[in-house]
Amino acid sequence: MLTSALNSSPLRMLTRDGWLLFLTRFMRLFAYGALSVILVLYLTSLGLSEPQTGMVLALTLVGDTVISLFLTTRADRIGRRRMLIIGAFLMAGAGLTFASTSSLLLLTIAGTIGVISPSGNEVGPFLPIEQAALSQVVADRIRTSTFAWYTLGGSVATAIGSLCGGFSRSCCGAPQKHPLRATVQWFSSMLLWALSWRSSSRAFRPQQK
Repeated sequence: MLTSALNSSPLRMLTRDGWLLFLTRFMRLFAYGALSVILVLYLTSLGLSEPQTGMVLALTLVGDTVISLFLTTRADRIGRRRMLIIGAFLMAGAGLTFASTSSLLLLTIAGTIGVISPSGNEVGPFLPIEQAALSQVVADRIRTSTFAWYTLGGSVATAIGSLCGGFSRSCCGAPQKHPLRATVQWFSSMLLWALSWRSSSRAFRPQQK
């Protein structure tokens, strides 16, 4: 049944740009899934109290909302590719900051400005920009089914990331000795940056009316 679904799926008709958009989403949500499992444990192991940890997470969600709104509403004017790259650097910078400091102030700033997902769900400017780009590189008749696979792939990536995050915690001991979260975020954001540059201009150019 799965083989039959794959053979008849719109994935066989995806262009190179379409596959790149699928891959960047998969890698990003893999990182988010791993992060969601170990972030609270990591912060408390750095010496943060429960109220301090809650404050960092709350400000992270607020900051993600503000950053997402700011970047996505300017994407078509400034450039979708540029916005994805800015989001990738914010993601990487936040991950590196979380991995290299235990200062409450710096963690709060990095969580607020950076693009981090404490819940494992999609945050940042990536989803709306990628969906706008994906709609331009797939045919009208397979658009709905393509987005269904796009959503499913993201859910699978989050689940795999969460599983890997849990295994890393149980196998490697204290999370501060093995900052998998920051490492995964760094490589995922750099991959997103590289693939965003390699995508053709058609995927990231606003459609002309």
